[in-house]
Amino acid sequence: MSNLRRKIYAATVSVAVVLGVIVTAVPVTTDAAGTSFTDVKSTLDHYDPIMNLAGRGIVKGYSDGTYRPDNELTRGQASKILALALKLDTRNVRNPGFKDLDNKNGFYKYVAALENAGLISGFEDNTFKPNASMTRAHMAKAIDLGFKLEGKSTVNPFRDVSNSAWYVDHVKALVTNKVTKGKTPTTFDPNSSITRAQMASFVVRTENIKVASNPIEKARAEIRKVVTQNGVIEVGVKKVAESRFNSRTNTVTMTAYDIDEGIKGLTGIGVFSSKLRALGVKKISIGNAKAVDLSRPTAKDTLKEDFFALLKPSTKPSTDSDVSAEDVQVTLYADKNDIQFRETFNVNFHVFVPSTN
Repeated sequence: MSNLRRKIYAATVSVAVVLGVIVTAVPVTTDAAGTSFTDVKSTLDHYDPIMNLAGRGIVKGYSDGTYRPDNELTRGQASKILALALKLDTRNVRNPGFKDLDNKNGFYKYVAALENAGLISGFEDNTFKPNASMTRAHMAKAIDLGFKLEGKSTVNPFRDVSNSAWYVDHVKALVTNKVTKGKTPTTFDPNSSITRAQMASFVVRTENIKVASNPIEKARAEIRKVVTQNGVIEVGVKKVAESRFNSRTNTVTMTAYDIDEGIKGLTGIGVFSSKLRALGVKKISIGNAKAVDLSRPTAKDTLKEDFFALLKPSTKPSTDSDVSAEDVQVTLYADKNDIQFRETFNVNFHVFVPSTN
């Protein structure tokens, strides 16, 4: 490390920013006046969500004019609702390979679309069980992954949801985003079946999440603003480091012009900005290195070590002794209002070493 530091005169860090995109479905306003069910009255708690989905053709009733809101929802029916609500491609699908579901099954294309997208899976015996009831735990997973819910509360409010359960993070995501409050304030009842009415409410409630009111999205925006902000670090009248954002290429270029003050300047701007801690960023990881706790007094030195450790001779040297690290993932780990999330940036480190000739 010390030998490399003695070599370096100026360093350039090009950061290709991979901005996180939240895919939140926008509710569609439809005229459902032509749709009615004899057993869905306007006084029903789930009336509006059911009519919303019916008006969009996502759910249908039975031939006798009923919707049967209290009936248990099957896994096949749930797949159709989710695939249509998420607007997945249900035509060009790959066979998911479930031995109890062939392409003649009415739910085949919906199940296949969800499986292809990684949103659902079958059972250990390679079956999907399309006619089995959809449990609240499986519903939580499908909605969380399908709608890409942001944030995960560090608190589990339900005594019947183990912190080691495979679905605990999905349930937390639904609670954080106010998609569910549970069966009671302290129970979620993960293994019970979901009804046709409840599913309609879960889907429409999730669609109605507003990005503007999402504290996680606000925090993400603030973090991205800091990382992509143009800035110059000067010592006296000498420019020792700078950060420039290219919106066309989604790239932040951070340049150090001085071995000591320049490198020091880099650890205070861009993805290493000292402003990030105030925005909830707790840790930073560079490449495969262990995440660095920013509260530790040695944090900046450790980040420098991780940065330098990745450098190697560049494939496109601009001087005789150019070193670089291409396509390095830099991850910022944040915690806002007890909700954990991360923001990832793809980084190209370029370090230029002047010729000794």
